[in-house]
Amino acid sequence: MEPVDLFYSYAHEDEKLRDELDGHLALLRRKGVIRPWHDRSIVAGQKWDEAIDAQLSTADLILLLVSMDFLNSDYIWGKELASAVARAERGDASVVPVLLRAVDIEGAPFAHLQGLPTDLRPVTSWPNRDEAWTDVAKGIRRAVEAIQQRWVSAAPAAAAAPRSSDFGATSASVAASAAEDDSWALEAAAPEGTGDAAARKHEEPDSLVRRMMAGFTNELAVAARIRGAPAMDGAEAEDTALTLIDMPEQKRLLWVDDKPEGNAHEIAALAKLQVEVVTADSTEEALTRLDADTEGFDLVLSDWSRPEALEGQPSAALRLLRALASRPRRPPLIVYHGEFDDARRTTRRDMLLRAGALGEAVAPGELLALVKTALQAR
Repeated sequence: MEPVDLFYSYAHEDEKLRDELDGHLALLRRKGVIRPWHDRSIVAGQKWDEAIDAQLSTADLILLLVSMDFLNSDYIWGKELASAVARAERGDASVVPVLLRAVDIEGAPFAHLQGLPTDLRPVTSWPNRDEAWTDVAKGIRRAVEAIQQRWVSAAPAAAAAPRSSDFGATSASVAASAAEDDSWALEAAAPEGTGDAAARKHEEPDSLVRRMMAGFTNELAVAARIRGAPAMDGAEAEDTALTLIDMPEQKRLLWVDDKPEGNAHEIAALAKLQVEVVTADSTEEALTRLDADTEGFDLVLSDWSRPEALEGQPSAALRLLRALASRPRRPPLIVYHGEFDDARRTTRRDMLLRAGALGEAVAPGELLALVKTALQAR
C-alpha cells in the first residue's frame, strides 16, 4: 500500500522536538508506512510558501506540534492551521494535535480534535521523553491505520484515478521529496544475492534508526553499570535492536515490580525502539491490567520478590506464574532478579522453569536477549 503522506506543522523554536518525534517515527518510515515532510525539506530556489501550500493541501495526515510558539506564529495561525482545520472538517485529511509544551488550548480551532500524548500530557512534562514519544508514535500509528483502512474501503471508487497527492507538488518539490525518500525507501525486493527485502533492511539501517540503536545500547550500558553486570556485546546489542525494530507490530510489555525506578534504564532502552512498557507494582495490579486491557500484552516481566501475600508460593514471581496459568490469555513471563550467586541462581532458575517461566536474567543484556526471543515467537 502507498505510504501515508504526513505533514509537520510546527514553530521553528520547536525544531529539536520535531526532530525527536521524526526519529521516533523512523520505524514507520523504515517500513514504508509514512512519507513525512516538513519545511526543512524545501530545496534552494524553491518558493517556500508554494512548497508548503502544495504539501499541506495534499497531505493525508497533518500533525500540529502545539506549543506557545506554535500558537503565537502568525503564519501558522493564518495559513497552516486554517488550511489543516478546513481539511479536517471536510474529511479529506486527518489532523492530530501533539502537545509539546504546556499551553492553554481552550478555544483553539483544533481543541475539538483528539490529541496526543494520552490525556494531552505535554511531551516535555514526562520524566522520560522517550516514553512520551512512544505514546505519541502509538497514536500516530493508529491514525495511519485508520487512513489506510479508509483507502481500502474506498478502493473501488478510487481505482479509476490516481490520488490527488500525485499532482499537488511542484516539480522541484517532487525532486526534493524523491531525493529525500531515496535515503529511506524500502526496496520491494532485495538485489540478487542478498536474500529477501527484510534481510537487506536488517543489514542497512538508516541514520535515524542507527541513532535509535545507539540510544538503546547506551541505556543498556548504564543499566549494566548500575547492576554491576557485564555490558551486552556490541554486535549482539545491535542485532537485538534491529530484530525488535523490524518486528511487524508494536510490542507491549507488562513489567511487574514494586520498585519500577530500579528498571528505569532498561525501560528507556525499550522505549528507544518503540516497545511500549506498562508498569504494575503488585501481582494484584498486574492481574487486573491483564484482565482489563483490551490491547493485550506480548510479554510479562517480573521481579523475584515483592512485599505481598505469597499464598504458599516461595516468591511473588512464582505466585504470578501460578495465577497466569489459569488465564486464557497467558503471555510468556521472564523474571529479572538480583541473585548473582551461581548456586542460588540455579535453584531459582530451576523453580521458575518448572513453573512455566520462559527464563530468568540478572544482567540487562541477558534480559534483552530473552525479550528478543520471546517477542520473535509471538
